[in-house]
Amino acid sequence: MPRYLVAYYSWTGTTEKVANLIAKLLSADVERIMEVNPRRGRLAFPAAVFASLLKTSPPIEPANTVVSEYDVVLLGCPVWASSMATPMRTFIMRANPNIKQVGLFCTLGGSGGNATLAQLAASCGQASAADLVLDRQALVSGAWRGLTETFALEVQAGQAENRTASSRVRAVA
Repeated sequence: MPRYLVAYYSWTGTTEKVANLIAKLLSADVERIMEVNPRRGRLAFPAAVFASLLKTSPPIEPANTVVSEYDVVLLGCPVWASSMATPMRTFIMRANPNIKQVGLFCTLGGSGGNATLAQLAASCGQASAADLVLDRQALVSGAWRGLTETFALEVQAGQAENRTASSRVRAVA
């Protein structure tokens, strides 16, 4: 049975809600990415956007999990200025060599979801097993739940395909 890890950064709690549902659906472990210096105050949002545009990598708390112990790591974050939230960049830089297979999800109030997923995949150096973009409409209407369930099923189906392909390779070798 594959082992799943849901690693996410959430500033407002929206991405956290999605991450927790994914974890429940896949019986996954959860890694919450926390900044050493959390963003607060009225200038926090403009500062976050500026940091995203500069592609900074802020310090984050040490992980509680060992990424290499998981078959699939599902990475989720909000979209800031059509880019991944900067704490996720730091997490990927630390974990990247140890990620075997990745699934990606993001939440956003504006635009840039697909660009963010492409950036996440490029940062991981691999294609995603499954992608999920949840915009404001899906989040407000409640449609995000069904879309998230579909995403979890795609992740599981991808793992089943990989197991079958691995079996075929072993049978041929």
